[in-house]
Amino acid sequence: MKPTDLLPLIRRPSRYLGNEINACHKDWSEAGLRIALIFPDLYEIGMSHLGLHILYHIINEIPWALADRAYCPDIDLEKLLRSEKVRIWGLESRRPLSDFDVLAITLPYELCYTNILTILDLAGIPIRAEKRNDPKWPIILGGGSCSVNPEPVADLFDAILVGDGEEALPEIANLIRDWRETENDKNEILVALSRIDGVYVPEFYRPRYKKDGSFAALEPKRPEAGLVKRRIISDLEKATFSSHPLVPYTQIVHDRMGIEIARGCTRGCRFCQAGITYRPVRERSPQKVLSLLEQALATSGWEELSLLSLSTGDYGCLLPLLSTLMDRYMPENIAVSLPSLRVGTLNPEIMKQIQRVRKTGFTLAPEAGSERLRRVINKEITEHDLIDTAAQAYRLGWSNIKLYFMTGLPTETVADVSEIAKLAKRVLASSRKRGRKVTVSVGTFVPKSHTPFQWERQLNVQESRDRLELLRSNLKGRDIHYKWHDPLQSFVEGVFSRGDRRLTRVLYRAWEMGARLDAWNDYLMPDLYRKAAFEEDIELEKYIKAIDTKAPLPWGHILTGVSNEYLLDEREKSRKETYTPDCRHGECQTCGVCDFKHIRPVIYEEEKVHTSFLTKSQNHKITKSQNHKISYHLTFSKLGEARFLGHLELVHAFHRAARRAHIPVAYSQGFHPKPRFSFGQPIPLGTESMAERFAIRLTEHMKPDRLKNSFGGEMSQGITISSVELVGPKTSLNVPELVKYLVYVPGVTASQIEDSIKELNSTPKWPVRRIRKGKEITTDLKQVVESLQPITRKDMGDRHMTSCHWPEDVKDEETLYFYLTLRSIARFNLRPAEVIGSILGFSEEMMKMLRILKLAFSK
Repeated sequence: MKPTDLLPLIRRPSRYLGNEINACHKDWSEAGLRIALIFPDLYEIGMSHLGLHILYHIINEIPWALADRAYCPDIDLEKLLRSEKVRIWGLESRRPLSDFDVLAITLPYELCYTNILTILDLAGIPIRAEKRNDPKWPIILGGGSCSVNPEPVADLFDAILVGDGEEALPEIANLIRDWRETENDKNEILVALSRIDGVYVPEFYRPRYKKDGSFAALEPKRPEAGLVKRRIISDLEKATFSSHPLVPYTQIVHDRMGIEIARGCTRGCRFCQAGITYRPVRERSPQKVLSLLEQALATSGWEELSLLSLSTGDYGCLLPLLSTLMDRYMPENIAVSLPSLRVGTLNPEIMKQIQRVRKTGFTLAPEAGSERLRRVINKEITEHDLIDTAAQAYRLGWSNIKLYFMTGLPTETVADVSEIAKLAKRVLASSRKRGRKVTVSVGTFVPKSHTPFQWERQLNVQESRDRLELLRSNLKGRDIHYKWHDPLQSFVEGVFSRGDRRLTRVLYRAWEMGARLDAWNDYLMPDLYRKAAFEEDIELEKYIKAIDTKAPLPWGHILTGVSNEYLLDEREKSRKETYTPDCRHGECQTCGVCDFKHIRPVIYEEEKVHTSFLTKSQNHKITKSQNHKISYHLTFSKLGEARFLGHLELVHAFHRAARRAHIPVAYSQGFHPKPRFSFGQPIPLGTESMAERFAIRLTEHMKPDRLKNSFGGEMSQGITISSVELVGPKTSLNVPELVKYLVYVPGVTASQIEDSIKELNSTPKWPVRRIRKGKEITTDLKQVVESLQPITRKDMGDRHMTSCHWPEDVKDEETLYFYLTLRSIARFNLRPAEVIGSILGFSEEMMKMLRILKLAFSK
């Protein structure tokens, strides 16, 4: 069975196709090294991760290297892969992951660790590195945010890259290619990898524990096993960024074009791991940002862009950059979005520019409710500044302000917790208008490695629940929305964030018992971890207790560049509520990360933004006086794997294709302008069609053939525009009265079909019951079916087979099909698979396996 044979049976099959816009399909046989880039969470999360996109582009730019992708399958696909004994595959190549030379697995957050086990197991690859001594197995490489304490999963990896990957990954690829060509033993490549700056080889270290089970040391087993220093690229200006970004069909979490305008943050929030592990600040020049965006937006068709960094508001040239982007892209209805902004960075000029952004929500992160506790965590935000910023946001048109807080921060008291509710109410009161809202999101503080708070205790689950319940009781009101992060998730995260290698046993046992996709509330089963820990005689609560500042740390061999002395000093300052200023605007705080030769802050301040190289807007700015009278009706086919695109995915595909083709699409008026497309009745997922239609309105006249060709050059495989008709402005797409289908029914004999048709014809009524939006609906199938005619492939000839992408065994001359004609689906809401399934008594699964081709419709 091929991987794609499973797609009709699962939810959102487009996640697993690998045919996104700008996906790279290299020749497998020509590649000297094949790397699968793996994000261990669902596609919607992994495709939102900018780092994977960057590395995908870097590897595929190397002539002899091939980069493919894989994500953790959802539960439904995992079950099918196991029951059908199919190996998980790389999306583009459709090759089993075990065929690759390298699996490069991102470590983005602790709650995805069980997904790594799932992926390796579904690939048929031994989970522990010690079981993969045979060079036939892929090298398992880790990297990402959690690489600064990879110990809970270190035994799974052959090597782990700590730090930036843009320069290091090509070096690693070169080494592994040379090793593969000589077919030397596994130990040789591990030694070679350990000599690359930033690479940690867990096999070369041995953990030692005290009699009570607590961590004592990580001892080197070989001379190569020294301290591992984080890899840092010195200049983001020279860092690679894809000019042809991957564009998904499935709606993903961050469904927009993201560009990193800066890496690193030196604000010095004492709880923040990223603020330590991504130092120093390295900004991209505004010219470079504009240039990269111009290319990427032209080749992707995104309708929104986002300026990404740990602290976007601190970007030196934010105001001129934002102004230029707004002027350039707003006429094309491309929105510019910003992540949460620091209160102190929002001056009136920036607020005026932000006012032009789509106002879906305005996010601020005070982190703590009281000014005292904000001083403890080095968050220099006064209540006055926060209220003033919120009032400005409400005044400029935002209706909902989102506030993010943590509970359980060091030295927090009940009074500090109560201040969260009081502050939220003051923010809401600053609106002075009805209909304004505030959303309060609260999570439990999780101490992270390499931070000034890495030695602190974490609230246990009950303590966390008590504080969240206190807030719930104080945050009542129609205009206050309260959200909280599950304390059980925070507990599991806290255990693994400061864990050691003993936790690998707990992880593996919990996974064996069914732990999956722990970052998703619907899937998390924390009791499995407690049960696994009990079986392995490990006390999980010890991992969230305070750590003595003189105790050895499991991550002590990983050097981020920030000294331990600096972290201890910051911890002491937190007790004294002493502020540490940002070094980007003042004197060096001697954290230790910069050598001021190769590694130093890179800041662009008051940089003049030149726009002469930018192309002029391709779409005219839409004004209220325009009537958008230039209308077209287009017919298209949707064949082969395009049948796995849902209706909304198809709509987005056309919207973005129109942008890439520079088609002058008209937009609706209002606060959220929408492109003037209108599609016919949605075709059921999994059904192919030769007769789909949509209407489009343009602001300029285009000859039908030119419009057809413009779309045709940008559509995904399997979608073809067959005709374009210029119509009057009031001509709408009518619902067809009759729709004709060709249906292939596997495993059914001619006599079965004849008996079923006779029964249908002899019955006055044929009620069909199905569920729609949680409600049972009954339809008389006799009112829906206009005609049902069996036919063989031999009798049908080639008139349909040459168009559809059905496998050869479906095209045998004696194969039986149906010609099925239905009366308006819009009127009766019955799908062709449900019709055939009801007549032949098929199960839901059998109905999903039908191959159905929509042939034509009649008005």
